[in-house]
Amino acid sequence: MSAPCYGALTHSDYFPMSVSSHSKKRTPVKTLILFLIMGIAGYGIYRYFSNNPSYDNELPITESIIKADIENAVTATGMLEPSEYVDLGAQVSGTLQKINCKIGDIVKKGDLLAQIDPALYLARVQEDEANLLNLKAQLDSREAAASFAGQTHSRNQKLLKANAVSEQVAQESESTHLQALANLESLKAQIKQADATLAASQANLGYTKIFAPIDGTVIDILAREGQTLNANQTTPNLMRLANLSVMTIQAKVSEADISKISSGMEAYFTTLGNPDQKYYGKVTQVRPTPDSTNAPVFYNVLFNVNNDKGTLMPRMTAQVYFLISKVNQVIVMPLKALDYSKSQKKVSLNPKKNPNSPDTNQTVYLLKGDQVKVIPVQIGITNRLNAEILSGLKEGDEVVVGPIKDDSKKPRPRIMWR
Repeated sequence: MSAPCYGALTHSDYFPMSVSSHSKKRTPVKTLILFLIMGIAGYGIYRYFSNNPSYDNELPITESIIKADIENAVTATGMLEPSEYVDLGAQVSGTLQKINCKIGDIVKKGDLLAQIDPALYLARVQEDEANLLNLKAQLDSREAAASFAGQTHSRNQKLLKANAVSEQVAQESESTHLQALANLESLKAQIKQADATLAASQANLGYTKIFAPIDGTVIDILAREGQTLNANQTTPNLMRLANLSVMTIQAKVSEADISKISSGMEAYFTTLGNPDQKYYGKVTQVRPTPDSTNAPVFYNVLFNVNNDKGTLMPRMTAQVYFLISKVNQVIVMPLKALDYSKSQKKVSLNPKKNPNSPDTNQTVYLLKGDQVKVIPVQIGITNRLNAEILSGLKEGDEVVVGPIKDDSKKPRPRIMWR
């Protein structure tokens, strides 16, 4: 056996590390990469199959489910007017001598409100009375003459039969009698005419005093004391008297909503000065003639309300509500929750043909603790802000109405969307 050569190189000298030991050193790196890929894939699968968007750095905005009244109504603007009012005018010309009231006074039927100078009309009455007395005095004389002529004619007719008078005398007496009767009838007609003239003069004298035709309130005075009134051209308006115990609301309803309004429908309104006070009434009239011919077209709808306290004034602006349906003390949810669910879940909201029929094709997001769940709900009456909940939610539940960015560094609840 030859001795080893110490200067020769062996296989291990050229390859100090074996292939198997090199592979063992690289295995942990591959494992780490493999777990990283699996984690990314798992997160992607979760995001792909999730029905909800990512809410990184966002928190849900919620509102509580409460019990309240809810109504579906047609809204309109209107104006208040007295249900009964009278414009008082002057029926005779003359100087307005006296006004016995002021704006705001409450008057009774028959109260003297104004006085026109009666001197001219009083003189005419006195003149007509004197003329009538003169004609009546002539009446006695005419009646006596007619009676004498009749007796003469009767006597001559008897004498003519006995040939005591000529036929000419008898005819003349007959003519005299007929003329006396005609004069008498003419005088009676003049007396009737004088009576009518006197009555007209007395009426004109009465028109110089202006009385209240109804119980009410003086809401406007258009004339002034000392003003000359000319009733021969146009009737001068002196004042307006209105009964404010009952007010009429004239609401302008658009052509899109007028088909929903009918006589007898319950309605109410609020005023700008007192929006919390509701005044109720029932529709008395839906006028078929449009208020204007320009688009959009509006129609006038009228109803009356009591004004016993006198808080309602003429020409006030009213926000009017015509009630289509109403329920009291039911579970109510804000419509924002449905709108938000629709935007996130792409729920198809079918339009309701009947506002009172329930709609079951609705979902909302319900927050419980740190979890949000999709909950189906059954909807009843809705309006512009809220919806009646027939099933699916209860009082006190918190529904999501929208997200909000969380820019704070504070820890927030873990939200699990399901």
